[in-house]
Amino acid sequence: RRRAQGLVRYPDEAYRTRLDYEIQVINKMGFPGYFLVVWDFIRHAREQDIPVGPGRGSAAGSVVAWALRITDIDPLQYDLLFERFLNPDRISMPDIDIDFCMRGRGEVIRYVSDKYGRDRVAQIITFGTLAAKAVIRDVGRVMGIPYAKVDRIAKLVPDMTKSLSEAAKEGALALEVQKDPEVKKIVEVGSRLEGLTRHASVHAAGVVITPRPLEELVPLYRATKGDEETIMTQWDMNVVEKLGLLKMDFLGLRTLTVIDDAVKILKHQGTDLDLNEVPLDDPEVYRLFCEGRTSGIFQFESRGMTDLLRRARPSKFEDLTAFNALYRPGALSVGMVEEYIQRKLGKRKVKYILPETEPILAETYGVITYQEQVMLIAVAVAGFTMAEADVLRKAMGKKKAEVMAEQKEKFVRGAAQRGVAKEKARELWEYIEPFAGYGFNKSHSVAYAMLAYKTAYLKAHFPVAFMAAMLNSELSSSEAIAKYIAECRNMGIAVLPPDINESDWAFTVVGGTIRFGLGGVKGVGEGAIEEVLAARRRVGAFRGLAHLACELDTRHVNRKVFESLVKAGAFDGRGVHRAALWAALDRVLDHAQRRRQEREVGQTTLFGAMIHGIGGAGGNGSGAAGTAADTEQALEPAVDPAVPAWSERERLRYEKETLGFYLTGNPLLEHEEALARAALQSTADLKEGFEGPVTVGGMITNLKRVKIKSGPNAGRFMGRFVLEDLAGALPVTLFANQLQQFGHLLADEAVVLVKGEVRGRDGEPELTVEEIVPLDQAAAKTLAAVELVLEPSVSQGAMLQLKNLLLEHPGRVPVTLTVQLPDRKVSIAAEESFKIAFGPELAASIEGLIGRGAVRERFDAPPA
Repeated sequence: RRRAQGLVRYPDEAYRTRLDYEIQVINKMGFPGYFLVVWDFIRHAREQDIPVGPGRGSAAGSVVAWALRITDIDPLQYDLLFERFLNPDRISMPDIDIDFCMRGRGEVIRYVSDKYGRDRVAQIITFGTLAAKAVIRDVGRVMGIPYAKVDRIAKLVPDMTKSLSEAAKEGALALEVQKDPEVKKIVEVGSRLEGLTRHASVHAAGVVITPRPLEELVPLYRATKGDEETIMTQWDMNVVEKLGLLKMDFLGLRTLTVIDDAVKILKHQGTDLDLNEVPLDDPEVYRLFCEGRTSGIFQFESRGMTDLLRRARPSKFEDLTAFNALYRPGALSVGMVEEYIQRKLGKRKVKYILPETEPILAETYGVITYQEQVMLIAVAVAGFTMAEADVLRKAMGKKKAEVMAEQKEKFVRGAAQRGVAKEKARELWEYIEPFAGYGFNKSHSVAYAMLAYKTAYLKAHFPVAFMAAMLNSELSSSEAIAKYIAECRNMGIAVLPPDINESDWAFTVVGGTIRFGLGGVKGVGEGAIEEVLAARRRVGAFRGLAHLACELDTRHVNRKVFESLVKAGAFDGRGVHRAALWAALDRVLDHAQRRRQEREVGQTTLFGAMIHGIGGAGGNGSGAAGTAADTEQALEPAVDPAVPAWSERERLRYEKETLGFYLTGNPLLEHEEALARAALQSTADLKEGFEGPVTVGGMITNLKRVKIKSGPNAGRFMGRFVLEDLAGALPVTLFANQLQQFGHLLADEAVVLVKGEVRGRDGEPELTVEEIVPLDQAAAKTLAAVELVLEPSVSQGAMLQLKNLLLEHPGRVPVTLTVQLPDRKVSIAAEESFKIAFGPELAASIEGLIGRGAVRERFDAPPA
C-alpha cells in the first residue's frame, strides 16, 4: 500500500518501538478494556459490511488503534503524536470517536446494546442553551416587540461574541442601548438569561456503556418521537465523563455511505476498486481541487473553501491536510491562511525563527498549522517531554494568563538550557502563542483529508458512479438533489427522468447517464414503489400506463401515485406525451379496477376463456402467453394522441411539482448569463450561514400578500415569495413599505434581481428585501464601482491581504473603501492601480477576508 500511494517506508523497528511504548502507557493507565470494546464493535461493523471511517480526532495518532484497525491512518507516516491522544502523566479517559455509514450506525448501536445489555447502554442527553442572539430574539418575543426590530438588534451582536453584556459595551449595539430604552431592557434581561438551558435533546452521537444497570448509576430520561422511544442519561456528556463512565461517540457520516455506494456501483459494472490502494499524487485529483470543482467533495465544497483552493492550488496531500486545518474562523482571522497561500505560491519567503523548527514546519511552509507542531517545537527547542508538550498545548488553547506565564517561563528557560538565546526563545514564543490558540488537531485533519481525497478520486475518475451515489445520499432532500443535478449538468452527465421500466428505488447508472430513482418522486410512497418493482419483476416490462394499472392493486396504489408518475415523465419512453396520458387516466384506472374485480370473483372475458383453453390444450406456452398479452393489450382503453400536448412551461411546472425542481429544462436557463453577471451570490451561497447584505437573482414563485394584523402597520400588507435560481430556492419577505414600492414588479415567474439582508428564521436563511429590479434592467446596467465596507476593528494584516488580493485581479472597476464608524461613514477612493476585474469569485474572496456582506456594487443607470 505504501508503494501504491507513494509513501515513505519506515523500518519495522520504528513501529515496534512505538507500539511497545503505547501498549505500556495504555496498560499503565488502565485502558486495555476500552480499546478492546471499541475494537469489538468496529470488527462487527466490518464483518457486517458497514463502512467505517479511517479515523477522526486524536485517536488517529495511535499506532495501537491503527494496528487494531480502529483507525486506518499510519501515525508514523504523517508525524501524528500518541500524546495528543493519551497523556501518560495526566490520566483522562481516552476519546475514540468513530464514523459509520449513515445506514449502518443504528445497527452498530444495536449490537452494543445486545452485547452489553439494553439496561447498560444508553444515549446521552444534550442541552441547548440561550446564546446571545437567540436570547435577544426570545426576550423580544416575550416583550411583544415587533420581530423586524428584534431581528435587527440581534444582528448587531458579533458572531464571535463572548457574552451579550460584553457585546453591549461597544459598537453599534452599545449605541442602540444608549438611545433606545426598549433595547436596553432587552439586553438587561437577556444578559441575566444568557447561558441558561433552553431545551433538551438527544446528543447526535454520544453513547454510554455502564458495568451495572444504568438506573443504579445515572438518572434516565425517556424521549418519544412517533412510535420510537429513546432512553438517555439525564446528565450530559461532561458529567458522564467526569464520573468515569465509558462514553464514546457513534457518528453517522454520509460521505462513507456515498463512497460505499459508488464502489458498489462500479463493482456491479465490473470494476473492482480499492480506494486504500489509490496513489495520493494523482494529477487529475489535484486538478479537480485547483479548479474548485469540489461540489460533493467531503469538507471542501463550501464557497469559501472553493475560492481558497483556486487561489492556493494544492499540489500534494499535505496541502489538503493543511487546508482542512486552516479553513477555520480563528486561523482566517489572524491571517494564517493568506500567509500559507503566499508562501506556497512563492510570493513570500519561507522563513524559520530557529533552524530547529524547519523539520517540523517545512511541510506547511513555515506556518504553524497544527497543535502537534506546537508540541514538537516545545520538545525540540525547549526540551519538553511529549507529555509536558501536551500540557502546553492545552494551556494555549484555554488561554489562561497565569498558566501561560508559567509555561512561557518554562519554555524560555528550557530553550536557554539547550543553547538558544533568550531573545530568540521569546521571539519564537511570541510567534507560537497566537497560532497555537487556533492550531488544529493534525490527526483529525489527516483522517478527514483522506476521506476528501477518496471522494475527489471517485469524482475525477468515475464521475457518473460518484454523482449517482451523491444523489442517492440526498434522496429525501429535493433541494440537495437539485444542487447535485446542476453539478451533473456542469460535468456533462445527463440525468434522465424517471422511467417506469428502468428506474429503481434509487438513482441508477445507465451507460454514461444517471436514471432518476422512483424514491425521489413526490407522491409515490415506499409501498407504491415496492408494488411497482414487484410487478415489474413479475411481468418483465410494462407496455404502458394501462398495463401498469392492471398489474397493481389500486387499493394500495392510489390515483395520486399515477398522477405523480405521469407528471414526472415516467411513461415518456412509451411514445405517448404526458397530456394524453393525463386525459386517459380516469378511463385507465376504471378499467384496471374492473379487471381486478373480475379476477377476484373468478370471472374472465370470452377472449380470456378462449386463451385459457388454448393454453390448457397443450399448445405452445410462450405463444399462448403472447396471444394472451396481445388480447389483453387490445382490451386496454386507448390513449388519444390527438390531445394537445402541455406547453413547455406547463410541463416543467408539473415536473417541478413532482420532483421538487426542473429536470428536463429550466425557465431560467435563458437568463443564466445575465444572472452570472448581475448576481453576487446564489441561493446555495446564502445557505452556508451567510448573513448581511446580498444581491441574488432568480424567478419569483409562490407569491403571497399577507395582511398585517397588529403593530403600527396593522391593516397594511406585506409580501412573501420564494426566489428560485439555478442552484436552489430561498424564502423572501417584503415589509409593507417595500411591498408598496416594488409590488408592481412582483408576479409569479417574474425574473428579478433582489438586493437585501439575509437573516436566520427558524434555523433557515431568509432574505429581507431592500430593492427589487427586473433582471433585464439590472443586467443592462454598467458596474461603476465596488465599495468595500470595513469595520473599524479590521486588522492591519487583513488590510495587507486585501491589498494583495486586489492587485492579483487587475481590471477596470474602481474600488472605494468605506469605514463604518459608530456615528458616520468615511469613504476613500482607492488609487488607479487598485482597479479590479470584478466577479462573484473575487467578491467571495474579499468577503472571506473582511467579512460577509462587505462588498457593495455601484451601478451606472442603464442607457435611456
